[in-house]
Amino acid sequence: MRMRNLATRPSAVDLARTAGVRAAGAGVLAVLLAGCGAIPTPQVARPDPAVLSALERASSNECNPSVASVLTGSGVQAPQIRSVAYGLYRDEIRDRIVRYDAWIGLTNQPGAIVVTVDDDCRPIQIYARGGARLPDAAR
Repeated sequence: MRMRNLATRPSAVDLARTAGVRAAGAGVLAVLLAGCGAIPTPQVARPDPAVLSALERASSNECNPSVASVLTGSGVQAPQIRSVAYGLYRDEIRDRIVRYDAWIGLTNQPGAIVVTVDDDCRPIQIYARGGARLPDAAR
C-alpha cells in the first residue's frame, strides 16, 4: 500500500491569503501602538506632605507617595481630596499584581481622577472619569 504525502506545498493562493492576514494583523498592531503613544506621562513633583497625608487617611497603600507626587505635579491640593480607592490588576498566570489604579474623588466635582502606576509604583498615566476634570496643570 502506497502512503499519500499530506504535507503538500501551499498554493500561491494560500501564500497570498496568509500574507494578507499577516499584513492586516501588523496594521492593526501599528494602530494600537500609535494610540498608546498618545498617552502622556504625568507630571510629577515632590509630593506635598498634606496631599500624601490625605491619601493615607483615605486609603493606606504602598503607592501613595507616587500617587501624591502625580497629584502634586498636577496641581491637586489636599483639601480637594474627598476619597481614594485603589483597584489592582493581577497577572493570573504569575499570580502577582502588575498595576494599580488610584481613583481619587475630589470635593469640587463629580467622578474621579485616576492615577495609574505600575507594580513598582512608577506613574504611568493620569486621566479623568465620570465627569471629573483634570486640573489645568495636568492637561
